[in-house]
Amino acid sequence: MIKRVNKIEKFGVFKDYKRTGNIEDFKKLNIIYGWNYSGKTTLSRIIGCFNENQISTDYNQANFEILDNNSKSFNKDNLADYTNPVRVFNSDFLKNNLKWDGETFNPVLLLGEESIEKEKEIEELSKKVDRLISINGKLKNISSSLKSSIENGLTTKASFITAKLGIVESFTKVQLRPIFNQIKDSYATYKLSSSQIAEYIISAKMSESDKKNDIQLVNVNLNFSDIYSKTTKLLSETPAFSKTIDFLLENPNISEWVEKGVDLHSEKQNCLYCHNEISETRKNDLLAHFSEDLKKHKGDLNKLLEILEESKISIKKLDSRDFYSSLNIEPKSINLQITEKVNNYNNQIELLKDKVNSKLTNTFTPIIDFSEITNLSDSISTLVIEINEKYNLNNQYTLEFNKKKSDALKKLKQHYASELIKSLNLKYKESKITTYNNRFSSFELKINEFNTNIKLIEAEISNAQKGREKINEFIHSFLGREEINIEVINENGNEFFTLKRNDDIAKNLSEGEKTAIAFSFFLTKLLEVPNFETSIIYIDDPISSLDSNHIFQVNALIKDFFFKDEENGPNSLKCLQLFLSTHNFEFFNLLRELPLGKRDTEYYFIRRIAESESGLYRLPKAIRDYKSEYHYLFNELYKFHNSANKEDYEALMNIPNSMRRFVELYSYSKIPGNYNSKVDERTDKIFGIEKSKRIMKVLHYFSHSNSINRMMVNSDLLCDIEFAVSDLITELEKDTLHYEELCKSIE
Repeated sequence: MIKRVNKIEKFGVFKDYKRTGNIEDFKKLNIIYGWNYSGKTTLSRIIGCFNENQISTDYNQANFEILDNNSKSFNKDNLADYTNPVRVFNSDFLKNNLKWDGETFNPVLLLGEESIEKEKEIEELSKKVDRLISINGKLKNISSSLKSSIENGLTTKASFITAKLGIVESFTKVQLRPIFNQIKDSYATYKLSSSQIAEYIISAKMSESDKKNDIQLVNVNLNFSDIYSKTTKLLSETPAFSKTIDFLLENPNISEWVEKGVDLHSEKQNCLYCHNEISETRKNDLLAHFSEDLKKHKGDLNKLLEILEESKISIKKLDSRDFYSSLNIEPKSINLQITEKVNNYNNQIELLKDKVNSKLTNTFTPIIDFSEITNLSDSISTLVIEINEKYNLNNQYTLEFNKKKSDALKKLKQHYASELIKSLNLKYKESKITTYNNRFSSFELKINEFNTNIKLIEAEISNAQKGREKINEFIHSFLGREEINIEVINENGNEFFTLKRNDDIAKNLSEGEKTAIAFSFFLTKLLEVPNFETSIIYIDDPISSLDSNHIFQVNALIKDFFFKDEENGPNSLKCLQLFLSTHNFEFFNLLRELPLGKRDTEYYFIRRIAESESGLYRLPKAIRDYKSEYHYLFNELYKFHNSANKEDYEALMNIPNSMRRFVELYSYSKIPGNYNSKVDERTDKIFGIEKSKRIMKVLHYFSHSNSINRMMVNSDLLCDIEFAVSDLITELEKDTLHYEELCKSIE
């Protein structure tokens, strides 16, 4: 059972309620009285949280603490721990379960004796279905977890590959998955070494701007053999002489000087050096010495010098910027070879040139010794081949640039996919997933088979009809007539209830009819509750403010439904615990007559003491001691009139409504007439127009559902409440006998 409510925070009108020590713990039967808007429905919603196992989203900030008979504490966080069935009848129940505009609503299903065995079959099959669903849920969770680990691995690895390789286009697990699936059976063969990874990363990350231009191949004209032959041949020859001058032969330098002078003096008569006359004989002797054959020989030697100079070679050194770094070409060593070998080759030509120059100096002396000269053409040819191999390799890379990049990306993606497969232990996980999926499919077939059998059995039972019959029985008992009925209709293979008045859809129902239908529906739904004897029931205000004509029927239904006669002792409750709340004093008095001993019954009072502050209290002595609301209301007014502190906000809260209700009852007892007559008309006759207006004006202003707000914003008018009460008491004192008896009743 629910033992007590210790506190309520931010739940509707219960802003910060804390239980006081003078309130009794809940008993089996708990009757709660309170005016409208005092918090009765809010309290029912709090108890109703145990039925839903959660707090309404309308009260997200709210909390409460409720103790059960074992002193276990419950709040919004552990509602599911409360195992007793809890059912609540309040305005929320009506809104959630009934339609008043002709729409259908879900039926109440009751079992007949002939259906019990079939229902047991359904129950057993349902247990099997639930068990298989539970197992399948676990299988699905495990399988999903394994799949998620693979999917997460693919996502993470795809992101890694994108960042590592600088991939611009979209590369997610969607693009990685085909590679992953392609290599998974032989993933180890796609593993790369560290050096391979480094090489491929360079190729993979190259952009179009990294593409190198073709390098022109080295082409060297190596004619050393030819020029060597020409040189040796020419230097071994001597020019033919017609008449030589021994002095010039013996003095080559002077001979060279004179030879140049002969050309300069061809048209001169005097020596340009000494200015002496040159005889014709001397000219002829010199010309004879420097013959045409000599000139030709020297001309050939000078021409040979040009050929030798032109035969020198040059090879451009390698520049590392011209090569792809992935080719690992190191120019330094080969550039050293170029410098060395080209210099050596050209030095051999220089030696030949030296020989030629020597021959020019000693024209008539043949040169035949060339032993110090070596032909290095083969060395240069080998070097050129080596250089061109590197150039060709680089040029081929340029030619295959896009393919190289694509191949590098492919190999790296396969490598990283193989890493993922290994880290995931993929073969094991996929094996487990397949096993779980096969079991899941097998169990799904069983679930479908069991559900088909359940539907076949359910088709044999028409529970909705039995529910309809029971509701109609309650409604007819409630209303005392049979024109309102619940009927069962079938929509898309499902059974629903609909309301009929005679043979037509029931609309424009009176408040009394709505009360009868709603309460009958609730009572019938209680018949569905398993282990009803362990359940806790809360019935909030089953009598509408606009419908007080059915209080006796409601009371009789409650008595018949919830109480049973015991042969050897007092009556007992059919359920574990019952809460009943009402604003109707007459109905409250009827509830006090319910057949349960005082030990098992307790009474409470809900009162609103501020705009968002209500509390649950012991039932005031005035209400407990009198069966008349009239006595209670007079007691409230009398206490206020004689209190020392009339500005107490809590006391002021209820006075306008208490006074209005008291004046209504008092004036009606004095002037019975038509019950629908206006209270102002009656008080005008009893108190006189002027005094009546003074009393009633304040009551009309404050005695409404928004009186709290009005009090808060019109504090200057609060003193009028005190004067109105004083005026009323003064007028009552004039009715001496009536007033004295009222005073005696509350002593």
